[in-house]
Amino acid sequence: MNVAVLERFADPSRRYDPVRLTGAGDTTRLWDLPGPFHRPGELVRALPRAVAGWLDGSIPRAERRALWRACLSTGGARLGALVRAPELWARARAGEIDRVDCFSKKDFALAALLASRAGVDCVETLATRTQYFGEFAFELLAVIPYAYWLHCEGRLESTASTPDTSALYYFSPRHEEHPVPRRYVPITEYPLGEQGSLRYDRKAFPATLDQRRWRPPPYREVFRDHRFRYDREICVVGNKASDERYLWRGFAVNYMNVDLLLEVIGVLRRRFQVIYDRPRAADIVNDHQTMRELGDLAAVKQAYPDVLTIQELHAAHPELGFNELQLRLFAGCTRFVSVLGGGSYLASYFGGTNVVYARRGWEVACGAFERWFDRFSGARVVAAATPRQLLRAVERELLGGPDRT
Repeated sequence: MNVAVLERFADPSRRYDPVRLTGAGDTTRLWDLPGPFHRPGELVRALPRAVAGWLDGSIPRAERRALWRACLSTGGARLGALVRAPELWARARAGEIDRVDCFSKKDFALAALLASRAGVDCVETLATRTQYFGEFAFELLAVIPYAYWLHCEGRLESTASTPDTSALYYFSPRHEEHPVPRRYVPITEYPLGEQGSLRYDRKAFPATLDQRRWRPPPYREVFRDHRFRYDREICVVGNKASDERYLWRGFAVNYMNVDLLLEVIGVLRRRFQVIYDRPRAADIVNDHQTMRELGDLAAVKQAYPDVLTIQELHAAHPELGFNELQLRLFAGCTRFVSVLGGGSYLASYFGGTNVVYARRGWEVACGAFERWFDRFSGARVVAAATPRQLLRAVERELLGGPDRT
């Protein structure tokens, strides 16, 4: 079988897996669609041949119009589609293509048109498999709920992600952990991803979620663990200490500094067994945002020796990966304080109440905390944009106090 593999992007998270998805007897031909930022030299070299192909009259006028429209409707690779289209169309019409494969058919009009003209199937990786090596928050927002939906539909064959993610994909029949760091990778090809008007990968979050192929896994029911029960009800206080360069700041905007953190914990420990969850660089798979130390872990233990840290729990349970530890701990908790980022997503998977310190970011811009953060589990999610608002929300939502002004 002659398989034409069409690729739009360079990032491994967004590329087809021919080793996994083609048969032993298949002959694959890889067609990268070059662009100004992806194989620019190849784009320039292919341009003269492409112009000749469009103008030599070999493509009938009606077909040329359809092919042109398909190229312009190919999200993320319009130029690459235009320079590859004439040769690909000729091969399709000549019967040289038995199947067209791609990572995702979403917004990939050229792949669909070529398969139609060749009278063959267009196969996509995302129909049965997910692979994502990007940011934790994006994975929790779009990738894992889509993978779990595939699982519930009986379609999921395998998943792939970064190290320490097997617990997150507990439902996968075969999960692969690739030894790569996380990085920024858009989720545009996933069902709830949205393309922009001027660029395909829109740097923003949706105002509403397309939930037709989106189902968060029931982590609370799956990971309940008696080992993380205490004399008093648990309240998990999450924090982070990483750069947020996408907000054009040198350091984090959405984080609790030591003074605010101690004030929040001081209020909560009157009623709860507080567990402080601020991952260090050594605890998790890092992404492109630099992680720093705040002195917060030592400050918390010095001020409140009764507060447990996630590092203490990890040392007591070395048999658990860091993410599995969080899942098992969170499954026994219904009171969370978190900050904008991956931690706020994970906390929202477990029901109860999640007070999120969110000063600035895409989620704030689109009103995500008010509009759709509750969809992960039915949790009550309350956002606070200033230290004063955070303290008031903690008092009101977690301690039942008055809404003081």
